Amino acid sequence: MPWCQHCGKEIGMENDYCPFCGSKVFPSSSHFFDVPIEDEHYRTFIQNRADYYLKKFRKFQFAGPDHFAVTWHWPAFWLGFVWMIYRKMYFWAGIAFIIALTPVAFPLTMVGWAITANYLYYLHSKKKILEYRSRETSGPSAISLNELGGVNRWVWFAGFFFLIVLLLLMGVGLLLLLYFFKNQFTALPDFLEV
Repeated sequence: MPWCQHCGKEIGMENDYCPFCGSKVFPSSSHFFDVPIEDEHYRTFIQNRADYYLKKFRKFQFAGPDHFAVTWHWPAFWLGFVWMIYRKMYFWAGIAFIIALTPVAFPLTMVGWAITANYLYYLHSKKKILEYRSRETSGPSAISLNELGGVNRWVWFAGFFFLIVLLLLMGVGLLLLLYFFKNQFTALPDFLEV
């Protein structure tokens, strides 16, 4: 049985308003994800490449709501946490970044992120849309669904800057390594000097 989020009393499943306090009833956490979402809401939230993601999302709804299916996502394979920041999935981006710092686990997680990325984005999108709709019914929302979803366009600029810095550091490291080897092999040991 669901509970009213305002007065805490038990209410019927069919009630849109609490019979005790009169407040609008929002889906409880156990029934939260059972609420259907129209494609148009997903399109508004996703924005860039919405058709691609909607096609993948249908695979997760095929056997009932929210069932995992294996899909592949190349940006998540190559870029991992950068793609997650781009899609505003900050929690998963943090986890991916921490895993990326462990060189042993990193190659395996590249495949893991590629297989699960579409599903994680599906769950993220659905959660954010349902939260938005529940706030919308309680009063005017300060942020639109477009702003809540979409992408962080600055990520590509930051990624390009990071790549340039990384290439510069690799170049400096290579020069230092060459300098070190040059000095090591040009100095002869004492017993070889004439």
